[in-house]
Amino acid sequence: MAISCGVHAAEPGLILKTTKSLLPVPRGQAGSQEPLPVFIDAERISGVEDQYVEAEGKVVLRRRDESLAADWMRYNQPDDQLHAKGNVVLTRARTRVEGNELQLQLATHLGELRPMRFESQGEKGQYSRGDAAVLRFEGEDLYQLSTATYTSCPVGNEDWVLRTEDLKLDYIESVGTARNVRVEYLGTPILYTPWMDFALDDKRKTGFLTPSFGTSDKRGFEFAAPWYWNIAPNRDATITPHYMSKRGLQLGTEYRYLQRGYNGEINLDYLANDEVAERDRFFGRIRHSQQFNSRWSGNLNISRVSDDSYFTDLGGSVNQTSQVNLVQEGSLTYNGGWWNATGRAQTFQTLNTAPLFHRLPQITLNAARQQPGGYPVDVSFNGEYVRFTHSLNSHAEGDRAYAYPSVSLPFQTSYAYVTPKLGLHLTRYELERNPSGELERTRSLPIFSLDAGLQLERDWDFAGNSFIQTLEPRLYYVRIPYRNQSRLPVFDTGLRDASLYTLFSENQFAGIDRINDADQVTLALTSRFLDNQSGIERLQVTVGQRYYFSDQRVVLPGMTPRSADSSDILAVVSGQLTKQLRIASGLQYNADKDETTRFNLGAFYRDGPGRVLNADYRFTQGSIDQIDLSGQWPLAPKWYGLGRMNYSFRDDRIVEALAGFEYNAGCWSVRGLMQRLALTQTEASNAFFIQLELRELTKLGPNPLELLKRSIPGYAKSDEFNLP
Repeated sequence: MAISCGVHAAEPGLILKTTKSLLPVPRGQAGSQEPLPVFIDAERISGVEDQYVEAEGKVVLRRRDESLAADWMRYNQPDDQLHAKGNVVLTRARTRVEGNELQLQLATHLGELRPMRFESQGEKGQYSRGDAAVLRFEGEDLYQLSTATYTSCPVGNEDWVLRTEDLKLDYIESVGTARNVRVEYLGTPILYTPWMDFALDDKRKTGFLTPSFGTSDKRGFEFAAPWYWNIAPNRDATITPHYMSKRGLQLGTEYRYLQRGYNGEINLDYLANDEVAERDRFFGRIRHSQQFNSRWSGNLNISRVSDDSYFTDLGGSVNQTSQVNLVQEGSLTYNGGWWNATGRAQTFQTLNTAPLFHRLPQITLNAARQQPGGYPVDVSFNGEYVRFTHSLNSHAEGDRAYAYPSVSLPFQTSYAYVTPKLGLHLTRYELERNPSGELERTRSLPIFSLDAGLQLERDWDFAGNSFIQTLEPRLYYVRIPYRNQSRLPVFDTGLRDASLYTLFSENQFAGIDRINDADQVTLALTSRFLDNQSGIERLQVTVGQRYYFSDQRVVLPGMTPRSADSSDILAVVSGQLTKQLRIASGLQYNADKDETTRFNLGAFYRDGPGRVLNADYRFTQGSIDQIDLSGQWPLAPKWYGLGRMNYSFRDDRIVEALAGFEYNAGCWSVRGLMQRLALTQTEASNAFFIQLELRELTKLGPNPLELLKRSIPGYAKSDEFNLP
């Protein structure tokens, strides 16, 4: 392609026109296909029209957002050849390429720059640099580098370097390939491969992912080498051979798909002949969600393991080892706007615990309308039909259906509200077996409630600060007559934990196999302190208690009826006390017995990224007495410590403990982490993780980041902030 130009000797600011980009840039970033002006500035410019242009002395060629500088430059129009020598510098956006001599045919984009050095700065501050003996232009968006190096360390720092004999960059296909690649860390080779390919953008690409390794006393030395398969733009799979020296070779697979209207994931992990358990072991899971149209949707969620001890032997987190029920269910939902219906089939695999009831099937119907037809009332309906089955003959089995229509009449002003509500709860049981009573039974219960409250506020100055203080009293009355329910089965009902939420609920039971008799009122008072300048809630205090006007008669099997005429006192205190410190606390206190039933106190300190301290104490009478401490804090320049300890005073043991460090050298970082995890009441697992991250290249070793984020609220990677 020829460049059209007119030339006059010693004429600065000569204008050329070309469609070609002068720099090695991705195809997606290349310039317009329309000819763009190219400006040349130099101390001396000469040439012959339609023959050549020659410039010397501080030569700068500019085209849109790129430029080429050199001591001397010549363009021959007949062969469309550009030749530059002496301090050749090409820049575009955040990329700078330097060399001694450049030869480039613009039309074919063929040529070479030797030797080559480059520096690049990403949009998010990522830095990289490298060099090569020769950079060859092999066509538009095709480049080859010989004897090349790459690093993200600053000039003068060679902490890590990637070296390759031959590197090809294809920005048309967004693929790079390299031969004889080795990575040197602190002068020592740590990785070598005779050949590799990689993506040049964020697009997914088939190939091996970074391997990981670690050790634990349950599994021994571990090594995993995941292979990623980019099947299609909307489908992929990851196949992970996972070697455990004490257990054997496990093969993990993950298949994902995403389509308009549906998506899902299929997982299967298989360990043939576990050398400790002496049996084959597996974990499988299917998750699928589908939106058929604007009304219909469906979900599938199925999980299963080979045996009860799978997670305690092969799991690596409390979330895994504490699993006791694996759900297998499918559902179909219709959304009618103000009403919806769902059909579900649900079973469970139970691990080391009693089996659960299965729902085969379950159909629910819920509806709510506010002021239908312009009437000043709200109406709602909840209904369900479910067939319960159980593997043990000692448990009831059969059908249960209920309907609960209700109507409420809300009155509201800017400072007060009153909402009376009246409903009728109808339940029907038709059972095939019921060890505790009748096979058929109908229950009807009228339910009346009244919810009322005030919203008062005032300006308040304290210690030189201006606040808005609110005062929010609330009254909630419930009336439900007594019905004898002792001969009804208990399929899915339990006693709700006491909380401010349950104080304002009609039924103290979770589920409908029992509906409490009630003649009771709840009184609560909330006060908030809002910063007048920022609106931040500096403090919130809520105290509430329920008062009973009659004795309790409806109970669960084995439950003792309530004898007191009031509930425990519940109190919650929380707030952002300072810019750094937030607290959250709750108390459940039994005034009759003068004892604390439940208590928690949490304090969370944030003084910017990397400066996090968390403390949380939890106590529940007869079951929990634990403290959870965690934090991330700078220890010295480039160093910070990581830690978490969850300790049970009741069991006198550590539930989970982490201790580790992270060192951030700028272009690389290293994380070391030790974990102790309670698997059962008598067993614990110890594991060690160490990960080396070479910034902008790869991570070597097991990835502890998810573990750190889960264990230390507020944790942030050291490369996401600058430690002092």
